[in-house]
Amino acid sequence: MAKHNNNLFFMVALLSSIIAASMIVAVSEFTVPPQPEPGFYKAMRKCFKKISAECAESVVDAVLEDQDMSKKCCVELVHKMGRICHEHLLWFLASHSKSGVNATHVFIRGPEVYNSCVLKLHQ
Repeated sequence: MAKHNNNLFFMVALLSSIIAASMIVAVSEFTVPPQPEPGFYKAMRKCFKKISAECAESVVDAVLEDQDMSKKCCVELVHKMGRICHEHLLWFLASHSKSGVNATHVFIRGPEVYNSCVLKLHQ
């Protein structure tokens, strides 16, 4: 569990760095990977301006640690952030397998989190 908390702290710090800076940021021994396409990180910054820090952290927790999300954060994920931004986040999380993140888990769990929120909002 402590390793997950360290990884979560790293991921949240790294995501915050991307949002705050437009250049590549090195954190510890990890470096932000190259953009999969031009403008990807700029698009991510726009995505994260649409969701509160509390809910952004909740999304990361839900994907990496299989935690549930509140209805409030589901509203922000589905209606404010949207599926495309969520998929960008999944790519970013999965690209950090060196930090102990299991990419396969991210790509399986990530859509489950989004779909679970969609269902939660229709109940």
